[in-house]
Amino acid sequence: MVHIPTASPDPEPIRLAVCVATYLRPDGLLRLLQALAESRFEEPATNVEVVIIDNDAAGSARELCDAARDWFPFDLHYSIEKRRGIPQARNAALAIAMPIADFIVFTDDDVEPAPGWLAELIRVQSLYDADVVAGPNPPLFLEEPPAWVIEGGFLDSARRETGTKLQNAATHNVLIRRQVLDQMERLFDERFGLHGSDDSEFFKRVAQKGHTMIWADDAIVRECIPASRTTRRWLVSRAYRVANGLGGPQLRKLRDMTRTDVCIEAARCLARGAFVLIGSWNQGEASRVRALQLLASGVGWLTGMLGIGYDEYGEIHGR
Repeated sequence: MVHIPTASPDPEPIRLAVCVATYLRPDGLLRLLQALAESRFEEPATNVEVVIIDNDAAGSARELCDAARDWFPFDLHYSIEKRRGIPQARNAALAIAMPIADFIVFTDDDVEPAPGWLAELIRVQSLYDADVVAGPNPPLFLEEPPAWVIEGGFLDSARRETGTKLQNAATHNVLIRRQVLDQMERLFDERFGLHGSDDSEFFKRVAQKGHTMIWADDAIVRECIPASRTTRRWLVSRAYRVANGLGGPQLRKLRDMTRTDVCIEAARCLARGAFVLIGSWNQGEASRVRALQLLASGVGWLTGMLGIGYDEYGEIHGR
């Protein structure tokens, strides 16, 4: 008897949910949705759904999302999270996304993804059987920045070889296997509120559980930078906020840092900042801002250790 092989059934498509928290950024959200609409996929087959969480209790993004359904090629879920806070909005997105997706992708409402962004995240995940895949966010300046911002590389994005193993990630450009989320005792820590750093804390816990995190250098999401983020004030305050989060109790515990360790790191930043500042009088604005960032970082480490938070995201940059 001749055996006639039967055709294997087509594999089930990958279910992907793209999660975005938004707050009073209609232009940015529209730009993001327009970029996502240009997403290109080859194999494997992928079903994409987009989850928008509006952190404005008044629902200011509802009208935009309702109108986008007329032209947006993917299913679009819109919901309001009335509690102000970045982790609150991210957890609200996960409540919708986890039941419908195999993989959850996070990005922001002030970015412009490349057309092949999602496909590259999926490709690298499959190639390395990764639990988490993260990629770069090079700047897209909405206005010409001061020359010293470019010279100092203040807003440059880290680049690594694809396949590099990571110990942390951020939610502007990341894919997470849903089973990783299922295994976490808690998701994003809502105590961070508007401070920032809740994603660093979350992915640090993911890494400590032994989940593999991989870099995808061609999965590009460009961060749209308004003029207000190219000032000395903003760059210095950002350095302060990052150090403030690292010195805070949640991240300090995860990093096994004692108060003495924090004081040493603060002293190092303050000493380096003072040294650079003294030598920067004839070195240009980039050198002066770098010195001020180091000084701000030193203060941030100390205030974080003392439990003094900083709500960087209480102020909205860009629309």
